[in-house]
Amino acid sequence: MIFLIISAILLSIATPLSVAFDHVSIGVGVIGLILYAKKIKLKDLDFRVLYVSLIGFLSSILSISPLKSLKNSHYLWHFLPYFILSRVKREKIKTVLVILGVSGIISSLAVIFQAFTGIKIDHAHLYQFEYLYFFSRPIRAEGLFSTPLTTAGIITPITLLFLSLSISEKKRLKMFFMFVAFISSIALILNFSRSYWIGGFFAVLAMPFLYSKRKVFVFLPIIAIVLAFSLYEFVPPVHNRVESIVKYRQNVSAMDRIALWEAGLNLYKHYDLKYKLIGCGSGNLFHFLKPYLVKSVIKIFGDKNIQSHFFSAVHNEYLQVLLKWGIVGLLIWLYLWIYVLYRNFVFLRRTDNEFYRSIVLGLTMGFIAFLIGGFFEHNVGDAEVIILIMFLLGINKNILDSLEEEV
Repeated sequence: MIFLIISAILLSIATPLSVAFDHVSIGVGVIGLILYAKKIKLKDLDFRVLYVSLIGFLSSILSISPLKSLKNSHYLWHFLPYFILSRVKREKIKTVLVILGVSGIISSLAVIFQAFTGIKIDHAHLYQFEYLYFFSRPIRAEGLFSTPLTTAGIITPITLLFLSLSISEKKRLKMFFMFVAFISSIALILNFSRSYWIGGFFAVLAMPFLYSKRKVFVFLPIIAIVLAFSLYEFVPPVHNRVESIVKYRQNVSAMDRIALWEAGLNLYKHYDLKYKLIGCGSGNLFHFLKPYLVKSVIKIFGDKNIQSHFFSAVHNEYLQVLLKWGIVGLLIWLYLWIYVLYRNFVFLRRTDNEFYRSIVLGLTMGFIAFLIGGFFEHNVGDAEVIILIMFLLGINKNILDSLEEEV
């Protein structure tokens, strides 16, 4: 069990900070799972996660390039944090959350610092601080990660989790949880990732439908609406990003997505029966997509500088899964998350433990934001994001199991 605890702690540090030892952390957890194997009994949610891994593996070995596909796969290693955290002793979960909160603060501060200075702190040089200048208008920042979307995929579920914890916690950790939620929400705003703004916003709106027995959960969506409107009206960079959603035809990034979606749908129409069922496998999509993408790009942008509009993913997780793992894979993926949300909904109404309820409520909102964000990006293929989501899903499963002890 000690290896599982060490792995959980290392993951809570590595994942929000983009530290390279996340795979080492998983490796430590695998040792713990092997040593703990005789006591592990697979049930309910475990099988749903395994089904996703199985269809990913099957689509790869039956693809045109099995070895390449297996090398590009993430459905085995990146799903392991779920099994690690779901088997950690439940009394250690609070410690893991505190460490995750500290890591989230550091990651968020890196985003805030870059937004107002232009300096990416993990690649900073001393000479940059000699002429340090703070912008009056913040720029889009990715902080410790390679892209803003990856950063948003990490910060959004952390923000929502600690928002829920800060409302429910009545003891000494309340201020800490509030601080994590506040700093990470500021970082999320300054990250300027529209897909996660939308996901986070609708996740908060869903809060009273998930649990309405506390007045604060009813009023929080109203506060979110007022805050969103205020940011839109009085913060020009936020206003411009929102306007780019409304006036999407004038935004290159939005039109790139439309080209990708059109190409992906046309590709699926021309798949043979095998590919329609189980997809082309991980790592092979661009080979199939490119001819259709060329046509879509020329149709939208013309025939100049075509390659600048090429992407290896279609920036829609559901279409991406459909193309990589087929209709079978998409149904399994949707089945997993429908089951998770259903189980959480039942738990929120049945548990008598307020702390556990606040964790599950926060995680549910985080998953909703993740799923909505997936309409506009390939977040399952983003290693850092899917590792964090499986990490959180493992905590979720661990807490869900507590209901059996309450009965």
